[in-house]
Amino acid sequence: MTDRVCAVFVTFNRKTLLRACLQALQAQTRPLDCIVVVNNASTDGTGELLSAEFPALPEIRLPVNRGGAGGFAEGLRWAFAEGFDWIWVMDDDVLAVPDALEGLLTFGDYGDLIVPRKLVNGEPLVWESVWDARRCVPVTFNADVSFENGRPWVSTMFANFEGTLMRRMIVEKAGLPDPRYFVGGDDTIYGFVASLHARVIYANCTAMRKDSPPGRRARLQYYMGLRNRFLHFEHLSRAGLPVARGGLLAGVCRQAAQDLGEILRHSGQRNLSNLLAVFQGVRDGVRGRFGPPPWLQP
Repeated sequence: MTDRVCAVFVTFNRKTLLRACLQALQAQTRPLDCIVVVNNASTDGTGELLSAEFPALPEIRLPVNRGGAGGFAEGLRWAFAEGFDWIWVMDDDVLAVPDALEGLLTFGDYGDLIVPRKLVNGEPLVWESVWDARRCVPVTFNADVSFENGRPWVSTMFANFEGTLMRRMIVEKAGLPDPRYFVGGDDTIYGFVASLHARVIYANCTAMRKDSPPGRRARLQYYMGLRNRFLHFEHLSRAGLPVARGGLLAGVCRQAAQDLGEILRHSGQRNLSNLLAVFQGVRDGVRGRFGPPPWLQP
């Protein structure tokens, strides 16, 4: 009996990208058994587009924007409850190449959670990494060294929700993504938690592509990049890693100083909202305030 595969697709106010992404999923050489769209309270007509052009696709319409973390949590919950054997996760700014799913399934004998390679602006994204437990962040290599050495896949302790394929047992063992992250880092730590229960691999299989126009970081990235390290610390500590809060705080303060320097150096970044985001990220991490950033809370 052929395994049943469900794609969980999370979107928020990107109607212009949505159509192409869903069409790419519908055109897979190995057809999907289901595509479920998690609509994160979009206000740009996403729901209307889905009803008009993709009426057969189930839609989970959230009443409020719960971020990527909350959206993936709801989508995985739904796909698991529906009994699918594999769950393929992605959001609305990546496109699956035509044979993406077919290629990923060939690694099923080696991994239970399979992270593919990704092309960004036409170039392979280097993603092979190791944990820096002292600072509670992943450190990325200068190249995908294992693939350069001829390995078809390498064990990892991370995930990325832009094309990762996982067995349903991952959800059973590792639970759902932590919605407190809102955006940024929820997939990274989910891969770590999953690796404590199952085989998590990074596969030399280019399955996704992404166009990422050059630009400066926004305040949401400054804020989440600092605050969510405290959630990493919580998960790593709970798993038994010898992490120390002093090392975390030192790393966060060092990163905050670098972020402030970046903001002050670039005129396009030099504004009060970005500066405040750095201080707010550190403050809320220390105080354990998670979920949406303060400017998005009711």
